[in-house]
Amino acid sequence: PGTSSASCSSSMDELKVSARSASEIEAGAAAWNASLRPGGKLLLTLSDESLVAEAKLPLLMHDFVLRESTATMVCATKPGWEAGAKAPLKVTDDLVDEDDLLAADGLVPPEVPDDVGCSARKPCAGCTCGRAEGLAADAVDPSGCGNCHKGDAFRCGSCPYLGKPAFKPGEETLVLELTDDL
Repeated sequence: PGTSSASCSSSMDELKVSARSASEIEAGAAAWNASLRPGGKLLLTLSDESLVAEAKLPLLMHDFVLRESTATMVCATKPGWEAGAKAPLKVTDDLVDEDDLLAADGLVPPEVPDDVGCSARKPCAGCTCGRAEGLAADAVDPSGCGNCHKGDAFRCGSCPYLGKPAFKPGEETLVLELTDDL
């Protein structure tokens, strides 16, 4: 597809090609990439200004990096590495302690409570942190927040009515009147 000229026959530093249609560009992009050395430059001259937009996607799909374009020319380069190239990673032991970062900003790291394993609503099975005893004591006394009757969205974390429906103030027990509608 198109015509080409270059100084080397096997792998070129610069490739000049021309194309008259989008199908020529799609068909030639892989071959042009294979012809260029890593870092090589492709100068694609197009027969029509409308082909500039159509040329960019096939070139990108064949690993070209678009550099510049004019009304009838697109300049692209092949990346500076071959497909499947390997490079060693630089492994460093420069681990940063997050607590030191907080201290450098004048912040104190948060303290983690001992009962992290328990959920907010009920103690875990075989609770050893004391949450089970604490909830048993709270169940006797209302939480004192004054929002117990409003429903879970308004209740505090220690409310003994968590998980229960809203009720009228003073009516802590809910009585359902289940009757037939017939």
